[in-house]
Amino acid sequence: MTLKECADLRLRREQAVTACCMAAAAEADLQLQPARRAAMLMDCLAVLRAAHPAIDAAQWGMGKFRRALRGPLGPLLPATSAPGDGFGALCLFDEDGLVRDALQDLCSEHLVPQAALERYWPWARVRAEQEERRLYEVLRRLEPQEYRRARALLAESPAGPVRVLRRAWDQLWMRFDFFEPVSDWPWCHLDGWWYPCPKCRWPMRVVRRSGEVEVRCEAHRTRGVHYRLGLESAMAGAAPLLIGTGKEADAVVGLPASTEHLALSRPVWRYGVLPTLLEIELRDKLQKLDNVQVQMWPGELRPDEYDLRITVAPPGRRVRNLRVDAKAWESVEALACALLEREPKPYALTIVLPDHQDHERHYLQERLSGRRIKVTTVSRLIARIKQTCEGGR
Repeated sequence: MTLKECADLRLRREQAVTACCMAAAAEADLQLQPARRAAMLMDCLAVLRAAHPAIDAAQWGMGKFRRALRGPLGPLLPATSAPGDGFGALCLFDEDGLVRDALQDLCSEHLVPQAALERYWPWARVRAEQEERRLYEVLRRLEPQEYRRARALLAESPAGPVRVLRRAWDQLWMRFDFFEPVSDWPWCHLDGWWYPCPKCRWPMRVVRRSGEVEVRCEAHRTRGVHYRLGLESAMAGAAPLLIGTGKEADAVVGLPASTEHLALSRPVWRYGVLPTLLEIELRDKLQKLDNVQVQMWPGELRPDEYDLRITVAPPGRRVRNLRVDAKAWESVEALACALLEREPKPYALTIVLPDHQDHERHYLQERLSGRRIKVTTVSRLIARIKQTCEGGR
């Protein structure tokens, strides 16, 4: 298969992914009027058909399309001999039949703009790498010291009362215009309140199913950050009480979902806050090891060149230096495409993924073949460095 054919196939698969994500969003939106939902689904089906060869496109009717959305994506995508992109087994709905939390991220990471769809979803006009690039263009204009302060603030103060945020961000406040009112985000409201995740401090999602209410962090649910609504009533005027149901569900306090409470936009949370938290986690764990030094955002030419410089210097052995970049994309296929579009670094680079993406690291490594890039996860990198310190290779 020629490079042009591979590129065309990837484009058509992403076009189909875009259509399926947006159709799933329409199916899951209980506030939509039936006529509007039907119009959205028709447009999504038209986009899906356009991604398939004509003989295959003719087989897709609305009933088959809606039923297929509830299963793995594979049957919905244009056939290919060896995709390896992980889409085939990907499900847009979770085990409870609810649309996945990260649907919007997945869609924006694989977005193929379609005029028929943009009228329904304003957030579908910009691809994820454009949003990530815009964030780091703003950060890059800062002086090195300000850059490092802003990166730390992404993890420390991503949401809260506007007065508290202004005080924390101080002189950077007017230069960082990525905050939005929590009152505009109904998905995180529970009786007029919202709850910050104890890990990333960003608003948690409220999920209602069969009379039950679950509050969970989209990024840290796999680590046990999820809650249920307590049966006992809260005091008059106070936020509803949440009871932790996961191993890392620390106590949380509700805050008013008002215009006076702001949070960083979703793209900044996904591509700024979450990677920064991974970097800080790495730093904190590695600093406990003997003969290891960690520098945050130390780039030789500019602070955003890479995220951490790790120096491992066991006595009597060769000193090793690692340059590390943390990434928290929902799709490693989209991440691979974004990395391949950028100029190769003149040095070896280690890409670190969250632990829950461990099963996808081999695929990403293969996609980046030819680049001086090593792909690993947080736990694997820590174990590797610890082994080096203890005398391993």
